[in-house]
Parts: sequence; C-alpha cells; structure tokens
Amino acid sequence: MSGLPASATPAGSPHAQTSPPAPIPLRRNAGFQLLWIGQLLSDTGSQISFIAYPLLILALTHSPALAGVVGTAREIALIGVQLPAGALSDRFDRRLTMITCDAVRAALLALLGVLVAVHLAAWPAVLAVSLIEGAAAGLFDPSATAALPAIVPEQQLVEAWAATEGRTWAAGLAGPALGGLLFGLGRAVPFLADAFSYAISFGTVSRIRGRFRPERAPDRRPLRHEVLDGLKVVWQTPLLRAVAIRAPLINFAFNGVLFAITVGLRQHGVPATLVGLVQGAIMAGGVLGAPIAPRLQGRLPLRTMSITMTLAGTALFVIAALLMPSPLVALPVAVVVLLAPAANSGLFASTLKQTPEELRGRVVATIGVVAMGLSTLAPLLAGLLVEHVSDSWAVGAFAAAEALAAVITVVMPGLRQEAN
Repeated sequence: MSGLPASATPAGSPHAQTSPPAPIPLRRNAGFQLLWIGQLLSDTGSQISFIAYPLLILALTHSPALAGVVGTAREIALIGVQLPAGALSDRFDRRLTMITCDAVRAALLALLGVLVAVHLAAWPAVLAVSLIEGAAAGLFDPSATAALPAIVPEQQLVEAWAATEGRTWAAGLAGPALGGLLFGLGRAVPFLADAFSYAISFGTVSRIRGRFRPERAPDRRPLRHEVLDGLKVVWQTPLLRAVAIRAPLINFAFNGVLFAITVGLRQHGVPATLVGLVQGAIMAGGVLGAPIAPRLQGRLPLRTMSITMTLAGTALFVIAALLMPSPLVALPVAVVVLLAPAANSGLFASTLKQTPEELRGRVVATIGVVAMGLSTLAPLLAGLLVEHVSDSWAVGAFAAAEALAAVITVVMPGLRQEAN
C-alpha cells in the first residue's frame, strides 16, 4: 500500500477508487417521506382511538373492568396475528399488504363512527371493531418495518428508525389530547378522525415506488415452519434473546401504567380533555428523546441505557403511584420514556442490517410478538385493580413489574453484546 488516501490516487491508476455517492438526506427521500407522513397521521389516529375506546366503553357501561376487556382484546388480536403476518410479509408484496390493511381499517372505523353517531354502538360492537382493527394493525406492522431497507440505504437505518420513533412518540403526544378533545365534541368524532387518518395513509403508501417483494422469496412450506425460522433466529442471537426475555415486562409495565392513569383519572371525575392532555404530556418524553437518539446510540452502551431506563422507570412509576389521581402523574412517567428512542433505534437498525431480506418480516414479527405479548393483559389487569383496589395500587403493581425487568437487565449477559 502506498499510504496515500484514496482521493490522492492518480486518476489513471488501475488502483483508483471511487467513493460511493453519499445517500440523499432522509428529508429529501420521497419514499421515506411518504411513509413517514402517512404513518404519522395513522399513528395519531390510532392514539386517538386508544383513548376513545375506554372512554366510550365507560360511557356505555360505567365499567372500568369492561373497558379493560376491550383494550386487552384489541392487543391480543394485534399480537396474535403478527407471527403468521411476518411469514406472509416474506412471501408477498409488503407495500400491497400495507395498502390493504389501511383500506380495511379506514372502512371499519368509519362504520363504528356511524354506529356511535346513530346510537347503535353497544359494547359488543365496539369489541368486534377493536378486534378486527387490532388484527389489521398486526398484519401491517411487520410489512412496514421489513420494507424500510427498500426505502432507505443501510447506512441511514439508525437515523430512519430514530425518525420513526420520533413519529411514534409525536403521535402519542398529539393523539391522546386530540382523542379527549374530539370525544368531548361527540362520541363518534374520534373514530371518524381515525378512519380519515387511515384513508390518508392508504394514499401515501400507494404512491411509494420500489421493490417490496423479497428478491429471494422463501420456498413455500407450511406457514408454521416459516414462523419457526423467525423464532430460531431470535433465540440464537444473544442480544435479541436477552431483549426477548426482559422486554415483555417493560412493555407490560408501561402499557399498564398508561391504562391505569386513563381509567383512574376518569373515575375521579377528571374531564376527558384533561385525561388526553395527561397522556400527551407523557409522550412528550419520547418526542424529546427522538432527536438525540442517533447521537446517543453508539456512545452509550446498550446495556447501560437499558439498566438506566429500568431502574429509573421503577422509581418514577412509584412516584406516579403516589401522585394519583393528580394530573401531575404525567411528569414522572414522561421521564421514563426519554431514553427509549435511543435504545430502540439501535436495536432495530442492527436487527434489519443483520437479518437476510427474506427473513426480515419473520424476525421483526417475532420480536414484536415476544416483546408485546404480556402487555396484552395490562389493560385488563389495570381495569380490575382500579375498580376493585385503587388507581394508586394499580400503578404500583406495574412499578413492581418494571423492578423485575431491572433485575433481569442487570444479571443477563446478553445485553453486554453491542449491536453492530
């Protein structure tokens, strides 16, 4: 080797090297912007419905426990279809899957809005809509995540996922506040707004150009065998295996706290608009954390961030339990989510880089199912605890789950392995 930098090599030399062109910024990537904008609106609509579902059930039945049943049913439907959905996303056109799911959800939420408006929406109808809408979300998510490398280059995946995290938290910030406000205007309004958001997403995703079917589609085998491939990859990767063991408790605790706050504040007569603002304030932590995620990722070890998040989360959830039923409960919970975008962007970027294209849907779905499976029970448990014990004890119970996750984070060796 001559010791010269590549740019100093004579142009006529056979050893001349041409640096690959720098990728265009994400803000000028039309495909990513279409996906991001569409999902920002649909995520916001989903967050509007997230708070509108329990508010509607409480208005119809006056039962926090039944509100928890509906919330849990939707989460079970979402999680239940994700493993086969991951395998299907590795077989079929991922963009077409997303378009179909958006169309179904737009029609379904519009129907629910009409039923509510004409006073025909009994709670079983709300339960049925939440089940189907949750299943459609479960089909959509693996295809959307697995399609990301077809839209942005590999070196931008961390930045792209950080932007995705920011979008999710921004929707969580705006959605609950809008949900409470719209519910105050009329019980049907939040669901009609959600239907409109899915219609917009349908339009933006339809305009994305590119190849969204895996180039090397897997040989067709029984679906259960293809699902097992994703499970094997996650279990054989030390970092992902460690995450799969601790993440269920973390998500269970966080979702349970959110639901307990919603139902608990409402039970104490807090107006729906203020309940929405409380939920939105909590999500502000993630919005603030998203812009710094690319800078934190790679500077702080993943294990350090994970330990900090779970230990701080435990203490802050205990503080939140003591603050119930004051709206100030939003402050400690918002701090919990501040580091979440940094940890998640590193994990998902590494997963997408290291997973073969034809396996991405299954691996993403496996991680999603394992990480969120336990949290499907959180709304039900939160509703039962609020109704039969107290809202403070409900939040405290989920703080105990976060404490267990902190112990697992400290003792498990897999999190010492950095995602490359």
